[in-house]
Amino acid sequence: MDKIRVGIITYALDRAFTGLGRYTVELVRGLNAFPDEVEVVLISSGGLGPLEPLGLTHAPLKAAAMVPTLMTVGAAQLPAIARKHNLHIIHDPYGITPMAFGTGPAASVVSVPDVIPFSYPGVSTKLDSLIYRRWLPYALKQITGVITISHASKDDINHYLRVPPEKIQVIHLGVDDAYRPATQADIERVRDHYKLPTPYILYVGSVEERKNLKRILEAYVKIKQAGFTHQMVIVGPQKWKYHEIMETLARHNLEESIHFTGYVEDEDLPVIYSGADLFVFPSLYEGFGLPPLEAMAAGVPVVTSNVSSLPEVVGDAALLVEPDPATLARAITRLRTDGALRERLRRNTAARTAAWPDALQTADQFLRIIEEAATDAR
Repeated sequence: MDKIRVGIITYALDRAFTGLGRYTVELVRGLNAFPDEVEVVLISSGGLGPLEPLGLTHAPLKAAAMVPTLMTVGAAQLPAIARKHNLHIIHDPYGITPMAFGTGPAASVVSVPDVIPFSYPGVSTKLDSLIYRRWLPYALKQITGVITISHASKDDINHYLRVPPEKIQVIHLGVDDAYRPATQADIERVRDHYKLPTPYILYVGSVEERKNLKRILEAYVKIKQAGFTHQMVIVGPQKWKYHEIMETLARHNLEESIHFTGYVEDEDLPVIYSGADLFVFPSLYEGFGLPPLEAMAAGVPVVTSNVSSLPEVVGDAALLVEPDPATLARAITRLRTDGALRERLRRNTAARTAAWPDALQTADQFLRIIEEAATDAR
């Protein structure tokens, strides 16, 4: 078919964002590298943040500013936007699927990164639970295709949302080229800027119950009592139920040993990884789990959970463990003291990270999927 025109729903890109926002930005940038094959139209309520300089066509959708209005008023406006901009495909990269009322002449593809409200209940907001339990089972029946980010998530989407496996395509996330071992000068510059300790154990991700930070802190108490002198750096925003994590911090008198940075600048994050002595990520559930892969690419040994998609992501290039405090403490101690293990993981990491797609390869996989969906819909 001729050049495919895809409308991508975006919102909140003019604010600080984490996983899904970054996924959207990298996807659009990647697609923009194929100008002879695809033309991107951004369906957005306003600010396009880092996508602004690309000069792409903007289809205003004021209702996209908030999720409830996006899924109701916004959903009702999508068919008209599809007709006005002659779209072949409308894609929602955020997984909420505001397309249950149809997309007019356009086919519809949605990214569903995970099904946390089903697979790990009790850690989602009421709105997220409502979307996944009441909205998605109906909405996905109207969708041309579903994209997810791991085979573990594909299995969960099939199991909980009853989407046929043949309707679900997997595109693994890749690591940006910025994630690589940093120079000592850059490490010292970033350490001074964020007032980081040395040496430090690192965690990157949101500060919330599902990420298992409470058990990280309990493991840290054990290794500290055993004479471990490292301090810990936690990078990421405080999210739902984070107060329980802070209570654990206070109960064990760890205020002087644990350093919270909140958000950090994108260009500084790879350096913070690189400056760590080791990286720990004992999440209880991940649709993909990009931080361990980023840490590996930055040359840092990784301890992570043996659950959900994480074994699929890290393979034999990280230390996979049960995510309980005692096991985590033993793994951290072993990884810090066992030079042969660190060297083996370093060698495995080089092969593992080389196998993951870069932004262009991810965009190319996405482009082939939407081309097939658009052709089938005609």
